[in-house]
Amino acid sequence: MTDTPRTLRSTRRLVGLTGLAGLLLASTPLAAQETGPGADAVQKIALDAFDAMKLNALLLEVRIDGEPLITLAHGEAMPGVPLTTDGHFRNGAVALTYVAAVALRLAEEGRFDLDRPIAEWMPHLPAADTATPRMLLNMTAGYPDHVANEKGFLEPFYADPFRQWTPEELIDVSLSTPRRFAPGENWDYSHSGYVILGRVMEAATGEKLAALMQRYVLDPLNLSQTQGHDTPFVPEPVVHSYTAERGVWEDATHWNPSWTLAQGSVQTTGISDMARSFDTITGIDGFLQPQSRKAMIEPRLIGFGSPLEGCPNCHTLDSAFSYGLGAMLRGDWVMQTPSFAGNASAVATLPQGQSPEGRVTIAVAVTYREEAFDDWQGNVPNRATDIVQKIAEELVPDNPPGPRPKR
Repeated sequence: MTDTPRTLRSTRRLVGLTGLAGLLLASTPLAAQETGPGADAVQKIALDAFDAMKLNALLLEVRIDGEPLITLAHGEAMPGVPLTTDGHFRNGAVALTYVAAVALRLAEEGRFDLDRPIAEWMPHLPAADTATPRMLLNMTAGYPDHVANEKGFLEPFYADPFRQWTPEELIDVSLSTPRRFAPGENWDYSHSGYVILGRVMEAATGEKLAALMQRYVLDPLNLSQTQGHDTPFVPEPVVHSYTAERGVWEDATHWNPSWTLAQGSVQTTGISDMARSFDTITGIDGFLQPQSRKAMIEPRLIGFGSPLEGCPNCHTLDSAFSYGLGAMLRGDWVMQTPSFAGNASAVATLPQGQSPEGRVTIAVAVTYREEAFDDWQGNVPNRATDIVQKIAEELVPDNPPGPRPKR
């Protein structure tokens, strides 16, 4: 449920994957809160992008040192219904960071060993004697991504996007795909790895992942907008999404997301919860112990991995894109970029100490108009990522996501 890197397909691609008052925003854009000199520049970038990118809805929040600089909603939640800043949408891969945070918290308490072979908990899984939770977290375990399996997943998904997938079905699709490398020998983005990780964490603790998520992340961070739903349910107010991936323009809001993540981590959220939680988990010590947060965001894999035939996303990680534990790393920024069924979002944090402007977090969620893309069945980019990049370049020109600019 992420757009960087995307799962390569021959014919089409699967697209995916506090306390501020909500204000009605129709034809006249308004910010729910503006508290700094950069707010006007951020708003202009967002609204220019809304028109240029042919968006239907845009939610945005920027935080500096943990405090909101601007929260904005513009467009429509559905035809004729103005978007509000409390609109709900799927947070997708942001929950990968939450899963990693749960794993690290459990490790802090001595309840979970990130470096113990997963055979202890899933002995019948191939390569379980060498794969570890840490490898599942940083995408080096080598379990093929079920999302890349045309016959096993893609065709049945597009035939029935409302189907409820079980973790066992997704793991079976993964295991039916030829393994390209042994655990720890390369890097490949894999939804399946996190489905397996969810089962490992449940076996290790004797608790459901949803309960662990609630206790270790949602409750401590007071994420009142964020709820776990392993079904198509989205609570009101709903930000509707639309897509033409199946060759017809349709409302895809309630396509079933059960295939996207580990059972118990499929969630809906709001823009303020997304910004504040990512800022707190990745941007500063406290929620995680210093060594745990370092493990999550340290670019240890730079230089690791290599291109591999039959593995579209296998490549050598570098400063422009690498991976920590449950989070993408682009230069000094920590990111997630979920995209699913016409709903795209991105959140990026420049952690404490990485810029004179202070800790920066930018969260954007968008939906599209039909004319946004010429080819909905081709390579559909995540426009929320593009907007985050433009805002980051405005706020932190000397250190935007990706390699530092040469001076």
